[in-house]
Amino acid sequence: MLYWLSYVMAEGSSQADMAKEAPQEKHTDNIECAVCLQPCIHPAQLPCGHIFCFLCVKGIANQSKRCAMCRQEIPRDFIEHPKLLHGPEAVEGFDGGYQWFYEGRNGWWQYDPRTNEDIEEAFKLNYSQFQILICGETYVIDFENKVQYPKKNPSRKRFIKRDTSDNIANFKGIAGINK
Repeated sequence: MLYWLSYVMAEGSSQADMAKEAPQEKHTDNIECAVCLQPCIHPAQLPCGHIFCFLCVKGIANQSKRCAMCRQEIPRDFIEHPKLLHGPEAVEGFDGGYQWFYEGRNGWWQYDPRTNEDIEEAFKLNYSQFQILICGETYVIDFENKVQYPKKNPSRKRFIKRDTSDNIANFKGIAGINK
């Protein structure tokens, strides 16, 4: 069933279509995102019924403002009030509970689990900086200056830090999803 569900989502069927096929079963684990082609992190369902990772939807909404599958317009307030299939889970920390955070207005956001792992791996390999795709945009993570910024716009810097969640004052949430 899970393979079929992933295949159907990759092929672009909506949640409504799937409900007709399997009315008594509702699986939200292992849904493959048709944008990043990986298992959905923080699956978000658009009004059209298509499901993507929250950060993939955020990238689409910022770039084209239309669903990547059916081209239906994404409501303006969707990113602030997304329809998540389940709430964000706490990200498991590394080496004593350490995790990665980036600065936002009036607080700190925790990176999503996949980005958190990629940043930690680069940190442990002693990279001075590396590039990563976040919300459909290439970001530079600069460990020496403890900042991140979009590659196309280096003046839009945000501070980053590796810390335990217990030490974070003004924790806002995970990957743009309010706690």
